Amino acid sequence: MQVIRLLQTTLILLSRKQVTAKELAERFQVSTRTIYRDVDALSLAGVPVYANKGRNGGIFLDDSYHVSNALIEKEEQDDLFLALHLLQSVGLADTKKLLKKMGTVYDWSEWLAVDLSQTEIASRTFEQIKKALFNHCEITCIYHTEYGQTRLLSLAPKRVLYKYQTWYLLAWEMSKKEWLLLPIKQIREVVLTEPICYSFPEEVLTFPQLTVRLRFSKRIAYKKYAEFADLDWQDNPDSSFEASLTFTEFDDLYRFLLPLGKNVELLSPPWIREKVLNYVSAFYDNHF
Repeated sequence: MQVIRLLQTTLILLSRKQVTAKELAERFQVSTRTIYRDVDALSLAGVPVYANKGRNGGIFLDDSYHVSNALIEKEEQDDLFLALHLLQSVGLADTKKLLKKMGTVYDWSEWLAVDLSQTEIASRTFEQIKKALFNHCEITCIYHTEYGQTRLLSLAPKRVLYKYQTWYLLAWEMSKKEWLLLPIKQIREVVLTEPICYSFPEEVLTFPQLTVRLRFSKRIAYKKYAEFADLDWQDNPDSSFEASLTFTEFDDLYRFLLPLGKNVELLSPPWIREKVLNYVSAFYDNHF
């Protein structure tokens, strides 16, 4: 218990630099004598903390002190730093103050700049979803499907997820009594309704997947050592190669295929091949 109290005392001093023994005693529900013993223990351990008694006294920590990085490994610090920046950049949480405080504990350098800025409308969508989750509210929203349709949904949000480079909202649809996993970029006009006390059924996560088999020409065979290094590819006698790739939605598939032009062929499944051909044909008809 004393070790935890010593660590918490150090973190408090890192953020405030000065605190009274009475405040710490009340916080930890111990006597002020115990707090002064803690100060002595921290000093013996090499933490530059000292106490001054009197009217303007208190417990102080040297401004130059940083907590040892041994509390969290360097790789874990970097992961935490990145995660906090990501949450800040998409508007899910205001982590600026927390990043500043953590910077007094861990010596983070500005090795990374993250900017996943949303449009003003998308930012409002994120903000409304966040409020609904934090306040346990139902929402109504407009959902734009990939087929150009719009649906008015009444949802009980459960959580926000990030998968395949896309943000999703996992929510229980009130009318059909089923789980929905919706790309947040296709959600608009989120309105909070009443707080809910809802007992969610067991959740079912089914991320959309489009797995296709592609043949790449020998002209771009170098890509298998760069972009496709982690894939299980098959080399062909004519120096082309084949590989299976997975996408979450057709827009991602189109964006991947079209720049490659005649250097890629979609082999299977047939129904996806047909849909892509119809998409390209429609584009051609509209422009020529």
